[in-house]
Amino acid sequence: MDGSLKDYLNKHCIEYFLNTRAVTLELVKNLSAEDMVVQPRDFVSPIKWHLGHTTWFFEKFILIPFHKNYKYFSKDFNFIFNSYYNSAGPFNSRDKRGFLNRPLLDDVLNYRRYVDENLFDFFRKEKSKSKKFLLELGINHEQQHQELILMDIKNIFFSNPLKPKFNTLNRAKSKIKCKNDFVLKNHKDFIYGCNQKFFYDNESPTNSCRVEPIKLSSYITNLEWKNFIKDGGYNSHQYWLSDGWDFIKKNYIDKPLYWIDQNHQFTLNGIIKIDDYSPVSHISFYEACAFAKYKNLRLPTEFEVEYFLGNCPVKGNFLEKKNYCEVDYCESTYRNCLFGNLWLWTSSNYVPFKHYKPYKSELMEYNSKFMCNQFVLKGGSFGTATKHIRSSYRNFYYPFNRWQFCGLRLVEDF
Repeated sequence: MDGSLKDYLNKHCIEYFLNTRAVTLELVKNLSAEDMVVQPRDFVSPIKWHLGHTTWFFEKFILIPFHKNYKYFSKDFNFIFNSYYNSAGPFNSRDKRGFLNRPLLDDVLNYRRYVDENLFDFFRKEKSKSKKFLLELGINHEQQHQELILMDIKNIFFSNPLKPKFNTLNRAKSKIKCKNDFVLKNHKDFIYGCNQKFFYDNESPTNSCRVEPIKLSSYITNLEWKNFIKDGGYNSHQYWLSDGWDFIKKNYIDKPLYWIDQNHQFTLNGIIKIDDYSPVSHISFYEACAFAKYKNLRLPTEFEVEYFLGNCPVKGNFLEKKNYCEVDYCESTYRNCLFGNLWLWTSSNYVPFKHYKPYKSELMEYNSKFMCNQFVLKGGSFGTATKHIRSSYRNFYYPFNRWQFCGLRLVEDF
């Protein structure tokens, strides 16, 4: 590789980094300092913490070990902004992130600028492929947190009795359910996983499997979910996994998260009337399984969804569109499109692929230690960055989680 091409790739990587960091600040520009310190639930992180943690990731895994003469912005930040990396030392537990009135928001923003300047200085000279991978990993890590920021803002604002709006959007009402199903008429052998460009360790190595003939339905809608409720879905134990039944009864769950009642729901645009023909969202794996049994159908496997994703263009309702709603019914982005809008629950346990090898040393904790008791989601959502998603991408959550931007499609076997 000649020097000019190396310089071009180096410049491209830095621009990608700076653009990603700018998107994060754009997301939070209308939030006040008070908005950014609230933690209404253990699974929610304060927005100020996200801003610090994504910065800490670049500092911890690139600047401290590799940038000669780098000086810490604050050594206390390793304890405050380390999320769960035991190899990086002790850390503030997740449920206590809301106690951090200090450092002040201005301190965190100054920390971001300080790390950005040092990274820019480092990569003006650094041309190592391994360091470029760490930078790209940090960029993708921040893109994950951009979606988490939206998820957490929604829960924070919902928890406020005033139910404030994060965004004002004049969204057109859908009048009918848009047909968007996918059919495989004959079995197919295909290669799943990823081995090109950037990908996470949990997407590798590639392997082969067979997908049998199926029909993957359009999104299940709010109207269909209302009928499930009307037919006693939340009070009929025969539809539920045992753990799911115990969970909904213990937590008094009788409708999707963010539904106020049968007619209204809370969104990033405040309280709106439920659109019957929009996809139902914010349902747990338990709820998705119960609905599938109610309909005498099943959830897709991650490989079935990946097969269809692999035959779709990566277009749709993503973070850059700033729709902040569950689905974009625009004909040009919705027809024959499986990416974006909402993550899809699958029936696949989040486990390693055959011959899986995790990242080395400290980064081994990025994915591998979570491969237990969680389920895979596919396809991305309206909060996912377009450059972040691909057919092999494996998101994962516990079966009781509902605050992520998720919905469901069901499978009919032929």
